[in-house]
Amino acid sequence: MDAAGPESRHHGTDYAPMFATRPRKPGTPPSPWRWLALVLTLPVLAAQAQPTPQLQIEGGSAEQRQNIEAFARLSGYSCDLPGFRERNMIRDTRHRAQEALRALGHYEPALAFNVLRNSDCWNLKLELDPGPPILFAEVDVRISGPGAEDPVLAAVAGAPGITPGQTLRHDLHDQLRNRLIRVAYDRGYLKPELATSELRVDPSMREARVILHLETGPRFQFGEVRLEQDILDPSFVERLIPFEPGAPFSAEPLVTLRRNLGDSGYFQAVRVRPLLDEVTGTVVPIHVEVEPRSRYSYEFSVGYSTDIGPRLGAAMEHRYVNRRGHRYRVDLNLAPERSEAGFNYDIPLADPLQDNLGLFIAYRMEDVRSGTSDRLQIGANHVRSFPSGWQITRGIRYEFEEFTVAGVADTSNLLIPSYRINRTRSDDFLYPRSGHRIDLLVQGAYEDLGSSLTFLQTRANLKWIRGVGAGRVILRGDAGLTATESVEELPTSLRFFAGGDTSVRGFGFQRLGPSDAEGRVIGGRHLLVGSLEYDHPLGDRPWAVAVFADVGNAFDQFDDYELKVGAGIGLRWRSPVGPLRIDLAHAPDSDDDFRIHFTMGPDL
Repeated sequence: MDAAGPESRHHGTDYAPMFATRPRKPGTPPSPWRWLALVLTLPVLAAQAQPTPQLQIEGGSAEQRQNIEAFARLSGYSCDLPGFRERNMIRDTRHRAQEALRALGHYEPALAFNVLRNSDCWNLKLELDPGPPILFAEVDVRISGPGAEDPVLAAVAGAPGITPGQTLRHDLHDQLRNRLIRVAYDRGYLKPELATSELRVDPSMREARVILHLETGPRFQFGEVRLEQDILDPSFVERLIPFEPGAPFSAEPLVTLRRNLGDSGYFQAVRVRPLLDEVTGTVVPIHVEVEPRSRYSYEFSVGYSTDIGPRLGAAMEHRYVNRRGHRYRVDLNLAPERSEAGFNYDIPLADPLQDNLGLFIAYRMEDVRSGTSDRLQIGANHVRSFPSGWQITRGIRYEFEEFTVAGVADTSNLLIPSYRINRTRSDDFLYPRSGHRIDLLVQGAYEDLGSSLTFLQTRANLKWIRGVGAGRVILRGDAGLTATESVEELPTSLRFFAGGDTSVRGFGFQRLGPSDAEGRVIGGRHLLVGSLEYDHPLGDRPWAVAVFADVGNAFDQFDDYELKVGAGIGLRWRSPVGPLRIDLAHAPDSDDDFRIHFTMGPDL
């Protein structure tokens, strides 16, 4: 016997006014449309108010009762059921209830029906004893044909999802049968046939046997990829295609192709489909439809943080400068204490999605309590991404900086090679409950290679988020080490400071670090900061409260490290534009009784 399991559907009806009308002026006769709406609506409202027969089930499991209700609906009967029709109604309901129970493995139920009449309508009462279940006794899945040795198909046959001794369910048989066909098709066997597809049930032995014998047919191959677009060279687009003509056909490379074209940044809509009606032998051509993105994009932003105050931002991106996929971006950010402008030119290399060369020039002006700085950078970065999520950046830049710290002015000229490795993993971009960020940087300069000083610096930034109950634990660490003769020779941008929104809260921005004889912070060669935070949501609303403790400092000598601590409470809001954070922090060693810190942006 081969039977399909039931599918439960729920239908609801919402009634709304059928016509929108305007207020009628005094003395104006009613519109005929109003009368028509009234005539059409009254029968519906009257039917809605009428009682209807109900099926009342006692006994069995909740799943069994729900399945019977889905199969044996009484909606086709009215309350005016003549007595001579009761027998037919009960017989029909009994048959449907038996089918619903068979789908769940019960072939010998005891069903007792009773019609309960009252002055308004009638209900049908069912007393249910499902009886003993039928058990799966054998699962016989065989693969034959060219795909008999295919490891993916063999995995389905070896782990069918049905085990002997399990209660019979028709839907499990159907799911296995459909999965076999789907996997065969996804693996490129486009003409699979089920030589045998049976669900044999022996109620007397209370056993069921599944027999599925699949003949795969030949495996097809990829043909030419027909992609029509006029913004990029065909040779460049071919580097985004993850397969060669003649490779075994499967669905996964088609998904990868669609993702590659979408992730490239050149197209806003991508549709990929095999042309099955144009198959030649076993070769399947692929048709790709793309819609290019606008050549230019513009961004404008407004932000605020207690570290640098209000901020205005603007950016322009040219997404495809030429047919080789080059692009550039111009950024401008203005703030009272820090303003910067930058130009980045991106050149895709052999693998456009994972291998890029970036040329850049940037200028930044900074005027904070710890000092002033004007810095110009010109350089290049080779960025390589990996499927594991790691990204490696090899860079070299020339950096000219004029800076003043604690009243002492200086100038630096540095040629800095750098090596950076980073990865970000998150289960949600805006509010992750599981994720981390790792960022490691090594950079340096050497006087004999055109630099005004010699130094070697490493910096590590780590952040880790995990859900605990309804809330989250957030750990953060920031460490830096610099090898150089004197911190006074380092430009401001390469010195370490602590304190601020993302450092030790309770202290002002860059208010922590080694100081001169007058107590002015001049920065240090090393940094060590850690933070522990817990936030807890306020019900289902997009708000959360937080408690935190930060510890750390910047220092110049390992034997002269003074630990600073800040702690407090905070409020979080998952706004439509991203998370917003307000913290109230207190630090015993701070000049302020407490400080308010405001930040916005993703957690990772």
